[in-house]
Amino acid sequence: MRVTNKMINNNLLLNLNRGLSRLEKINNQLGTKKKINQPSDDPVKTGVILRTSSSIREVEQLIRNVDAAVSWLDATDVVLQDVVSVIHRAKELAVAGASTHLDDTARKALADEVAQLFDNVFQLANSTHGGRYIFALQYTDVKPFTKVDEAAPVSQVEFLAGKSLADVRPVQFDIGAEKPMEVSLNGGEIFGPIFDALRTLYDGLNNGDGAAVNTVIGSLDTALDNVLRKISEVGGKQNRVELARERFTDLKLNLTRILSEDQDLDYSEAIMELKMEEFAYRTALSVGARIIQPSLVDFLR
Repeated sequence: MRVTNKMINNNLLLNLNRGLSRLEKINNQLGTKKKINQPSDDPVKTGVILRTSSSIREVEQLIRNVDAAVSWLDATDVVLQDVVSVIHRAKELAVAGASTHLDDTARKALADEVAQLFDNVFQLANSTHGGRYIFALQYTDVKPFTKVDEAAPVSQVEFLAGKSLADVRPVQFDIGAEKPMEVSLNGGEIFGPIFDALRTLYDGLNNGDGAAVNTVIGSLDTALDNVLRKISEVGGKQNRVELARERFTDLKLNLTRILSEDQDLDYSEAIMELKMEEFAYRTALSVGARIIQPSLVDFLR
């Protein structure tokens, strides 16, 4: 086969361009800190990287959901613990008010304290977390409890007045289970019996009705048992979401490690390849300078 100067020149330029492409690729990897910067670099690994990155984003969202659920449940638990304290104090007042040795003045003083407990429970029932009402179910932007008579010391209380409770749903968070976790409680079921008991206790103390006061003690015990059951339910959910957070955190670390192995650049290896390519390119330039010698045409010009 006849070899011409043009063929030699073309092959030399082709090899130089290939060397420059390899240099450019390594420089780009060092700049981005990634082995693969476009799908054509490695189509198989690109698919793995995309799937792994998508899985990491899903796990991160689940972790955010779990954190939000934990925060909501913690706020609920704090409020319910305060409610338990109020009920215990109300029972003490009821026991004291049932005594036949108290005069009207003492009963009035107890009634005034019951009114304060009523206002305390009313505030707890309308507690918010992050600007959302805790016990309003899905109507988190609506004040759940309202007084029928604002002027009365102890008034009847309505739960989500004007709202349909037929299809109302609780606040839910997706924590990776088949069914989202419900984190909100029905405030009407929790606080309704407490408001009724406190109102009966207040009226009994004001009217000197010892029988009504005695009845309230049983009502308060029932309300207390109900609140304690709710606290137990919240505690179980807290344990569940904590376990879910640990599981998702471990899963994220595992996925991040897999992604790093497929995507992150080995700097020592990349720098070594860069030096080798630079040496090869400089060598090619030096050899090319010897190959491309002046031809007979150059002397004839």
